[in-house]
Amino acid sequence: MNSRALVISLILSVVAVFFVRSYVESIEEESNRKYGTQLLVMVAKTDIKEMETLTEKSLEYKEIPKRFLEPAAVSADPREKDEDARGKDLRKFAGSIAVVPIKKGEQVTLNKITEPSVRTGLSPQIAPGRRAVSISVNDLTGVAKLVKPGDRVDVVGVIDIGLGKENKYARTFLQDVVILATGRNVTNNPARTVETDPFSGKERIKSLSEDLSFNNVTIEVDSNQAQMLALLQSSNEAVLFLTLRHNDDSERVNTAPMTYRDLLPPDLVRQAVQNNSRVPAGR
Repeated sequence: MNSRALVISLILSVVAVFFVRSYVESIEEESNRKYGTQLLVMVAKTDIKEMETLTEKSLEYKEIPKRFLEPAAVSADPREKDEDARGKDLRKFAGSIAVVPIKKGEQVTLNKITEPSVRTGLSPQIAPGRRAVSISVNDLTGVAKLVKPGDRVDVVGVIDIGLGKENKYARTFLQDVVILATGRNVTNNPARTVETDPFSGKERIKSLSEDLSFNNVTIEVDSNQAQMLALLQSSNEAVLFLTLRHNDDSERVNTAPMTYRDLLPPDLVRQAVQNNSRVPAGR
């Protein structure tokens, strides 16, 4: 009796599995007709920031219905993609740069990523007809190195014309010029550099957005201003200072050149001139 019941149970189990499998297959067929066949699509495994470099750890493949595939998405047929092929694809796109933020689980499309090329770097930041020129700075001349790409500054030059300290003069040579880069930090470039650790030999990523070790800034000027800055920086008698503006302040101010004498009361200047004139020649 028990054997008969066991056989009946086994038969019923097989029949149940058959119907369940048939039901699941019918659901899959209906889903395929409604949403399309399943595809593998590359998605972000973690949140990826704008201008961040993609890595194998930030990408993965996910299976979705064809109907939900975004235009230009990186996809593949799951029946034709083995694990090795997927790994090669991930390595292929690793090193690309996200031109827009990509959220976790969001599909990676070709219009969201780019290779470091003409779309990145300094040259696309320069307006047509303008030029990029670098100026040497330090903590004193570069606003304590608190400037960043996109800031607007004036350029003040202090020039020694060789007639003594009292005849040095300061002049605002440029007003409301934009900073394109600080050191190697450019707005549309990955704000990082890869360096080799001298002790371990391993590569490490150094953030440029928090780096204050730069010793030059690059500004946008016209051709004549570029020549002027080249001439000033070629001379040991000139020192250039940056003065930081508010981003919404574009007013040009008519500022006259200034010497040491302009800083002193007129009576004191006249007295100093008289005293110097009384000094016998040759002393």
